[in-house]
Amino acid sequence: MGHRMKIVGNSSQIVMDERSITNVKFNSDTPNDSNARATDYGMSLEVYGKMLYTLGGEGNDQTLEVAKWSQIPSYKADCYRAFEVDVVSASQVVRKYSLSEAFVVAYSETLDDETGVGEFYLHVRQKKDQNKLVTIEGGFGAQ
Repeated sequence: MGHRMKIVGNSSQIVMDERSITNVKFNSDTPNDSNARATDYGMSLEVYGKMLYTLGGEGNDQTLEVAKWSQIPSYKADCYRAFEVDVVSASQVVRKYSLSEAFVVAYSETLDDETGVGEFYLHVRQKKDQNKLVTIEGGFGAQ
């Protein structure tokens, strides 16, 4: 099983494939003090992956672009971006998560000097007043 991620902003696009992404978690969360299904709920995705560096100017370092996105302040419109994750099994998309107005909750990078491998963690959440636009799809046919 693999994962593909695409982030589309006003002037840029970030794309990662199965080589980079190691794990994805989808969360739908209601407040813990609620006795019924609350209207105040949140939806988010957590993405874990490996940092694949580009050397000698070969292409863009996609994790660098994610790190830059995580630094955009809330008063700038580009802090909200379209965020999509495909779950791939046997070369077929089996699940697709789409957040239309995603923003970065947390981003971190772990760099290991001994092994030379870097890992990243990205946690994005849908803008709460746009939760109705989140889509979760599955059951795709052969492509």
